[in-house]
Amino acid sequence: MIEIERLPKGRYLLGFSGGVDSSALFFLLLERGVEFDIAIVDYGLREQSKEEVAYAKKLAQDHQKLCFCTQAPKFTHNFESQAREFRYEFFSQILARQKYDGVLLAHQLDDRFEWVIMQMCKGAGLDTLLGFDFVQNDRGYLIYRPLWKVPKSRLYEYCRDREIVYFEDISNAQTKYMRNAFRQYLQPLLLQYSKGIQRSLEYLLEDKKKLYEKCETTYFGDIACFQRREQKMDLYQLDFLLKKRGYLLSAKQRKEILKEKFSCEIAGKWIIESDDKRIYLCSKISNTMSKEFRDFARKLKIPKNLRPNIFCSHKAPQEIKDFFAKD
Repeated sequence: MIEIERLPKGRYLLGFSGGVDSSALFFLLLERGVEFDIAIVDYGLREQSKEEVAYAKKLAQDHQKLCFCTQAPKFTHNFESQAREFRYEFFSQILARQKYDGVLLAHQLDDRFEWVIMQMCKGAGLDTLLGFDFVQNDRGYLIYRPLWKVPKSRLYEYCRDREIVYFEDISNAQTKYMRNAFRQYLQPLLLQYSKGIQRSLEYLLEDKKKLYEKCETTYFGDIACFQRREQKMDLYQLDFLLKKRGYLLSAKQRKEILKEKFSCEIAGKWIIESDDKRIYLCSKISNTMSKEFRDFARKLKIPKNLRPNIFCSHKAPQEIKDFFAKD
């Protein structure tokens, strides 16, 4: 079940927390001779977080690894979403400087199953239900999850058998968080039926690959675009691109996108636009454009909501012409 052997030969950055998952993965990587360093974020929510950072530094020192640490700002709302965005941007900055071959994360089978059930309760299609894969491209770098088929109970056993230190996040017992509320019902199922759950997720993943063909995305600065297909496939691709930017569409937003025929604003942050051939996604930018640029964009028939973003990109006129003249 552990898929460390699937990792291409290279040097990796392990997203570390001090919990049982990342602590187990740290030692599994050591056992298999994988070259890696670690990165940890202190969110400052618990006194214990200081101990976790100290533990990460000690592990790194003991095993001749680099340890990258950062302190997160205080997030005032949507903590999970903002924390994820901060964490992935932290990884991006490290990879840009250190030239690692990818990021390793310790998500495991319990995480996948919890995600599936939560999305089912919200209302979601197959594309959203399955969440992450073994490897995904995010922000231009690869993320690998070698433990994605491993039940969490096996990681506890591994750490206990080897007397590996790990920390339990006390907030996991607080049912005010949706995932924790679901967890208390799902853990007994995972303990008894983990093999069947794993097989079911594999079958669903095979079905997803058949249903959702790969769609090539091209980029023009901040703007991502892809060729139009049928609505279901287009919505799937938009959902995928927004996830890469750290945003998860709600069922209501999905309906709004279809209602507005792929021309709308999402959460005050994202612009979705389309023309006869392509669908575009970019960050919302408020900027006063010059009259010369407005005339230029109008002649090229560039969708109106994309124009401020293109104007701020300072792309050469010929680059813009070439991009929007594509078939």
